[in-house]
Amino acid sequence: METENHTLMEKQMIDIKKIIKEEGHIRKFDGIAPEGFVLVHEKTLEDLRNIDIWLDWKMSRTTIKDLNKKNFDNT
Repeated sequence: METENHTLMEKQMIDIKKIIKEEGHIRKFDGIAPEGFVLVHEKTLEDLRNIDIWLDWKMSRTTIKDLNKKNFDNT
């Protein structure tokens, strides 16, 4: 019984270091924007003015989340 509970707890544990590494500062904005909306870094909007970046986004080779992460990491 104790090992079952321990295994269940391990599955439910959140790897904070992994979240910070993968999502960084973006995660702290979860729950701030209304449902159906996404907060976008101002630099990300500027990046989308570049036709090459816009085409990558339009063709699903990159995402707003990836562009946001890059811009948050650089600030």
